[in-house]
Amino acid sequence: MNDNDQLLIKPLGELIADKLKEDIYQRKIKFGSRLIETDLAVRFDVSRSTIREALRILEQEELVISKARKGTFVAKFTNKDLKELTEVRKLIEVKAFLNALDHLQKNHYEDLQHILFQMEQAAKDNDWNTLVELDMSFHQYVIQLCGNSRIIKIYESIQTQVRVYMAHLDQYYSSPTSYYREHKDLYDILLEKDRELVKKQLENHIEYVEERVLHLPDDEEFQ
Repeated sequence: MNDNDQLLIKPLGELIADKLKEDIYQRKIKFGSRLIETDLAVRFDVSRSTIREALRILEQEELVISKARKGTFVAKFTNKDLKELTEVRKLIEVKAFLNALDHLQKNHYEDLQHILFQMEQAAKDNDWNTLVELDMSFHQYVIQLCGNSRIIKIYESIQTQVRVYMAHLDQYYSSPTSYYREHKDLYDILLEKDRELVKKQLENHIEYVEERVLHLPDDEEFQ
């Protein structure tokens, strides 16, 4: 089965939800924007019921909010949201990475090296969107090796929200290359399998953005 076959099997509402998420990630649709069913139905050439299905998917992932008699809006993410996501990520990812150390083998390191190579190329091309997607792939790959299915499910449940605020990380890094190097450093420490160093490096990596925006009020919104 190829990728095209898989796309044909995927429900239309889910495909549209994926496209809308991509537009939000790439800032083509801004936080707080109203999503009008009739306009989206025309854009995607589908029925309004299919659009409603797509919006329900996004609402379940807390990416949009439905307001009675007002419509559906893209959620606004504040500094407080970032703090909460940072706390959850530290709880989940640090534990998962430490567990994964017992399962990482030569072929796994080779796969991670390939992701890093792609990240390096994306950084050279100043392609922030691809860089963030690869960052998510790097973390997800390691977490999938943690040996705890519940940790994996919890991580998957917050991925969409994590991806949303990560789309704005270019505001807090001096360059894409510095972002890539953080992951290269993390990979090198994973190679050493030093649990304390892995814990420290990963916590620093996750906390970096929060530290950069702590000067903002809790209700300050990302733009």
